[in-house]
Amino acid sequence: MPTAVWRFLALTGAFIALVFVVVEAVDVAAYTTPNVSWTQVDGRSYARLRVTAVDGTPAENGGLLPGDVIVPPGVLALRMRYGAEPSGFTQRWNVTRGTQQFTTATEVTPLAQRDLVLYEIFNIVRLAMVLVAILVALRRPEDAAARALVTFLVLMGATLVLAGAWLPDPLFGLWHLLRSPLEILSLSQALLYACLFPRGSPSGQRAWLRAINPWYTLVTAAAALALEAWDQSPAGLPNLGVLGPLFEWSPMLYFFAMFRAFALARRGASPSDRQRLSWVARSIGIGFAGPLVATVLAVALGRTDEWISFLPLTLVVMPVGLAYTILRHRTVDVGFVISRALVLTMLSFLVLGAFALVERTLGKIFIDASHIASRSVELALALGLGFSLRSLHTNIERGVDRIFFRHRQRALATLKTFATDVYFITDPDVVLERTVDVAYRCADAENAAIFLIADGVFGCAAAFDRATLPAEISENDALFVRLRASRRPEIPREVASGLDVDIAFPMFVRATLVGALVLAAKRTGEAYDPEETALLADLAGRVGLALDALQTAAMRAELEALMRVTGGVASAS
Repeated sequence: MPTAVWRFLALTGAFIALVFVVVEAVDVAAYTTPNVSWTQVDGRSYARLRVTAVDGTPAENGGLLPGDVIVPPGVLALRMRYGAEPSGFTQRWNVTRGTQQFTTATEVTPLAQRDLVLYEIFNIVRLAMVLVAILVALRRPEDAAARALVTFLVLMGATLVLAGAWLPDPLFGLWHLLRSPLEILSLSQALLYACLFPRGSPSGQRAWLRAINPWYTLVTAAAALALEAWDQSPAGLPNLGVLGPLFEWSPMLYFFAMFRAFALARRGASPSDRQRLSWVARSIGIGFAGPLVATVLAVALGRTDEWISFLPLTLVVMPVGLAYTILRHRTVDVGFVISRALVLTMLSFLVLGAFALVERTLGKIFIDASHIASRSVELALALGLGFSLRSLHTNIERGVDRIFFRHRQRALATLKTFATDVYFITDPDVVLERTVDVAYRCADAENAAIFLIADGVFGCAAAFDRATLPAEISENDALFVRLRASRRPEIPREVASGLDVDIAFPMFVRATLVGALVLAAKRTGEAYDPEETALLADLAGRVGLALDALQTAAMRAELEALMRVTGGVASAS
């Protein structure tokens, strides 16, 4: 699918999910509980239910007891099952208790405060998932792994909780019918992501898992749709024997396949890729651990302990971990950007709070002292705040960088200084050696090297570790062809280059590519952020010009020496 089309569809779906989540978060206080919990008597239909627990007063729960068999007068309304009726709604039941048969009614009351808090936490997790998906879709729409991640996060954010009570009846029924298949589709996208991150395998088990994934998804999603439709019908689920539980638990295989794919990806991966894989696998693993354990305890073992409802809170880890890892994968240094943004945000709130306190205090003093109208004082203080915010924000940024990010700021300052000093070095070998050393240290790279053109090939003129790099590489290698065409930094693995490095910066002299500064992955596993990339690109360009100037000066000196010798010989003769 073309990148523009995919991005449009992905963002449309993400914004729909975002609206869905926001409405749920605002509407959660209106959710209710029927004060009675139940399970299917025959495991096949919700037409006959067995009470498992009761809440509230006997008037609210209709005097029902655990073990009672309850039957609604008609097919049970979906909204009643999930407490979406307005508070005060009464549901009548036909009850069987041993040999007794009678009719009672239960009331629908607001959710307990604990359940409201849990719902809101899950809504925050859903919101975080959708926002991360939107950002990835905007930044990496051409990456197959990023596409799988976006689809996974959007579907997870939309289907994470039983929701949609605010929808009209037909849409609510349709949404509830499609929820299970969409959950399975989200798991299949998570497996696809595990097979593609950090790069796909053309053969082996990961390739096999990727090939079988859509077919397994088709079967399991169709089975989930059929089971849900039967579940809601008066006739209930037909007797499928062992196939019923098999279909119900079939999505569990996605988790085993997912972590198998991650484990296989670690084999032969670079240290930085292994670090990213660890972050991704742990984020997804910890996130899914709570819901999996809760499902096994509640469904397989029939446990109803209250603490089980808190286990799915591990999902909080997933959007946080994935945001930190995936957004820095060839986009920005999220570790730096987010940390800096968080510090600036907290300090900004503190400053605004302090200004609000000062405004209130000064306003009270002036008004009490001189009886100036409160509106005039508020206007004057607001103007003072507005004029001072710009300079205050600049000073806060400088202070944050000086206190919290001193090492990084020093590294960037060193790059800027050396980019100026390089023009004043008189020995080409010193230029090469110092450039490699400065780039290696300041960029925190595993390796750094400079390749220069000579006789139709790019040779390794200087490197921190030559053993891991080829001595020469063709001028028609995909990387150098791309550098000539784009005139900007490139990622070798994205153009299938024979040079195994993380990023390359072109060195141009009079529109001719004369070399490249290449850097391996960072030792920390992070990506090169935009400011750092811009400084390294500028440094590479200056080094190319400096080497050309030194070569020109050397040629001029040789020519002058030759002319002196030639002139001396002519005079002697």
